[in-house]
Amino acid sequence: MTLRAFDPLHVVAAHLAVLVAVIHLALGVSNWLTYLGGGIIVPPDIRWPLFVLSGLAIVAGLVAAVAGVGRRPLYAAGVGLMSIYVVGYFAWHIGGHRPLLIVGPGTDHHGSTLSYMLAHVFAGPVEFLALASETALAGLLALFYYRDD
Repeated sequence: MTLRAFDPLHVVAAHLAVLVAVIHLALGVSNWLTYLGGGIIVPPDIRWPLFVLSGLAIVAGLVAAVAGVGRRPLYAAGVGLMSIYVVGYFAWHIGGHRPLLIVGPGTDHHGSTLSYMLAHVFAGPVEFLALASETALAGLLALFYYRDD
């Protein structure tokens, strides 16, 4: 294993990755446990199992990076996952909060789409922190992918 030069941006990215993983694992596990407590193994809102799986994927990516696995595929996967989080958040809201993402009963929003989206960006501290962290992490991982030979 070769020792890399210390890069503070990698430390920031690792912290952002841990933060995003914790947010998604906490939301996924707590909401999924609510359904499991009622005897429902596969919840009607599929986001919670997906949050758990994707949070575990982030942890696995961090472990792989520390273990010395090639970084470019990890960077690309991270950019992809962060993009899915951000685009999925807005698509889920625009799509009417459908529990199975694209099917099921939904709700309609009223007013302009821009004001509706801005309202959801600032809906609460967790939503804002998650979106800001995911966006920043995607940017850093894209930079690393570009810089890494």
